Amino acid sequence: MKPFRYLAKPLRVLILINAAVFVLAFLAQNLRNDMLFGSIVGYGSLIPAYFMEPWRYVTYMFVHVQFMHFIFNMLMLWMFGDEIAEWMGNKHFVAMYMFCGIFSGLFSIPFYLSGALNPYAFIIGASGALMGIFVAYYKFFPERRLLLFFFIPMKIKYAMWVLVAVDVFFANSGDTIAHFTHLGGVVAGFIYMWFYQGGFSKFGRIFIRPKIKVSSNKKESAGIEGVVFYIDEEKRMDEILRKVNDSGIHSLTDGEKQFLLQASDRIRRRRG
Repeated sequence: MKPFRYLAKPLRVLILINAAVFVLAFLAQNLRNDMLFGSIVGYGSLIPAYFMEPWRYVTYMFVHVQFMHFIFNMLMLWMFGDEIAEWMGNKHFVAMYMFCGIFSGLFSIPFYLSGALNPYAFIIGASGALMGIFVAYYKFFPERRLLLFFFIPMKIKYAMWVLVAVDVFFANSGDTIAHFTHLGGVVAGFIYMWFYQGGFSKFGRIFIRPKIKVSSNKKESAGIEGVVFYIDEEKRMDEILRKVNDSGIHSLTDGEKQFLLQASDRIRRRRG
């Protein structure tokens, strides 16, 4: 895990917002400020019976009132989110996180209103959005290993479906976990990744499509490979870094990666 200051900016912002809301709720609860605590939970959580109140589909993602719930979710965001933000780019990461969080809330509403679960349940936490991010991790790094439930070594491509099976199995158990919201996050993650990995070009800019200029000029391509160098190397390097920030490292061509490494090395030597 990277130190906090080196995390992608969207992760730092998300963690700080979650932390601020948690601390406020924690203080209100322990200082017996029922009005403040009731406002945070009552107005910030997603309550299926009040599904017509649109702000709840966003605010519920940032509300945690139990310490372990908060720590676990932020730990998952820290561990998996940074690499996804680096790989996809900040814009796509934020878009996917918010889409999965909102979609997972919407997805769970019918199950609560059907009578199978309590329609006045308080759904809170970032778990739905995090399940979507975990799907992205599963797509990009299926062979990676993790300790599932902190002690079972397993590849991501298997752990993903174990988590889904657990949520399906316990969906109607009546416990305090929003399993349908988790499942909604998984569905949202696959939807977003489908668009991200090819659907954007087919259906247009439904979400965020990176602007990537593809050149058919062989001489220009050769220049990127290092035969011809830009006069202002720092400007070109800035352009490539902006592309990484917007669309992720994987969006760079081999030539751009090589140019970035060579140019940064030359600039570093010039600066001493």
